[in-house]
Amino acid sequence: MNLSVGNDIVENSRIKETFDRFGEKFLEKVFSKEEVEYCLSKKNPIPHLSARFACKEAFIKAIELENGKALEMKEIELSGNFFGKKNLALHGKARDLFLQKGYNQISVSISHTDEYATAVVILYSK
Repeated sequence: MNLSVGNDIVENSRIKETFDRFGEKFLEKVFSKEEVEYCLSKKNPIPHLSARFACKEAFIKAIELENGKALEMKEIELSGNFFGKKNLALHGKARDLFLQKGYNQISVSISHTDEYATAVVILYSK
């Protein structure tokens, strides 16, 4: 069995500052259309954006990129519009690297408060 874990925590104020400064450009660079629609449908979208940002960072940590390598954050997409279980959909290089490293399953957990968002990503193969 192959197993790797990544986690991340984000201060919501940092995401708010970035969103206030770069607006749509920030959203388009980091999030999928579906992620943006979901988050912006919320009364306060910032904790939801932060949780998704943390999830993307946690995946990048779990996949253990080689020095100098990078992934497009937009290729790492958190889906699931209801309270509870979320899924991570991978696209492009993120998906290719996931498969190349022999993984075939992902578990993800996110949480957020008014001040912080956190995520844990577990990659594994059976």
